[in-house]
Amino acid sequence: MYSVQLMGVAFSLIMIISVFLMVRARMIREKYSLVWFLIGLFTLVMSVFKDLMDWFSALIGVDYAPSAFFAILIASAYLLLLNMSVSISGMKMHNKTLTQELGLTKLRLEELEKRMNGGESQSNI
Repeated sequence: MYSVQLMGVAFSLIMIISVFLMVRARMIREKYSLVWFLIGLFTLVMSVFKDLMDWFSALIGVDYAPSAFFAILIASAYLLLLNMSVSISGMKMHNKTLTQELGLTKLRLEELEKRMNGGESQSNI
């Protein structure tokens, strides 16, 4: 194996193990870890089987196989960013709704406390 292939294997194994440990420690949800596992597995397979990457790059018309590999990884990163943007947008809308509900609940509680305090002062007179 070439040193580049060994680096690819080491990187992918470190990524797969790291994601597994983060899932186990509940630092990342399983939903998001699947994408990272797939990227790590893809990197591992392409690092071990160099001929597969050469075949794939010829199939898509790229002369230099590592360029195709990096293009795929960059496309994967863009898809991950898009997925995170969608998740963040959903959470922002959910937080807005929760904040509004909390404000209304606080207002109702203050009104209830005023009524209860007002009733006590009148009954003490």
